[in-house]
Amino acid sequence: MSGVNEIRSTFLKFFADNGHAIVPSSPLVPRNDPTLMFTNAGMVQFKNVFTGVEKRPYQRAVTSQKCVRAGGKHNDLDNVGYTTRHNTFFEMLGNFSFGDYFKDRAIELAWNLVTREFGLPKDKLTATVYIDDDEAFNLWKKIAGLPDSRIIRIAGSDNFWQMGDTGPCGPCSEIFYDHGDKIWGGPPGSPEQDGDRFVEIWNLVFMQFEQLESGAQSAAEALDRHRHGTGAHRGGAAGQARQLRDRSVRGADPRHL
Repeated sequence: MSGVNEIRSTFLKFFADNGHAIVPSSPLVPRNDPTLMFTNAGMVQFKNVFTGVEKRPYQRAVTSQKCVRAGGKHNDLDNVGYTTRHNTFFEMLGNFSFGDYFKDRAIELAWNLVTREFGLPKDKLTATVYIDDDEAFNLWKKIAGLPDSRIIRIAGSDNFWQMGDTGPCGPCSEIFYDHGDKIWGGPPGSPEQDGDRFVEIWNLVFMQFEQLESGAQSAAEALDRHRHGTGAHRGGAAGQARQLRDRSVRGADPRHL
């Protein structure tokens, strides 16, 4: 990959070829959403679609969304300058399904893009799943052929995504790229996870729940179970990984745009 423009175009074309409508980036200040000051993820413009309030003329979408994380629940501001992978303004590539495919197809598409289109070596990739998500765990084994040792169960908020205090949410399944032991750090879930050896390049979010103002989560059936969104993933990390030497994958990602 020659740079972020090629990564973006490859991503959009791959999902368009797989039946996704290419949807333009929404404004950085969300329309008609008092819960957010800034758009902090690609799924923000689809919030009402996930909850069933709004209908779109498509069930699959792909976007290249401009995002800001400088406050609120998703805030990278305090980490800027201390790591090579945090920015306040960035571009997030994402694919979304509304009542169409779910975990199996989402994992298959992600795996095919990073290993075939971007050419990342399979032995450098590790997946995570939410601690009790046996379905996703088994799908990674079946689809990607990953051994149990490279499918890591993670509890808590690191593998359960929420846009904000309210709204669509659900368990995550992430892909990490391993730079090798020349760079300090450990796999996700380990005491050394904040190092730069293992870097997240993709985050599959299975939108099974809606966080309500009362603090309770509605049942999965209340949001059609087959709803999926991807922060896939802050763009250039996957495409640039094989070109990097002794620096973090995200140092070259489109969040710099």
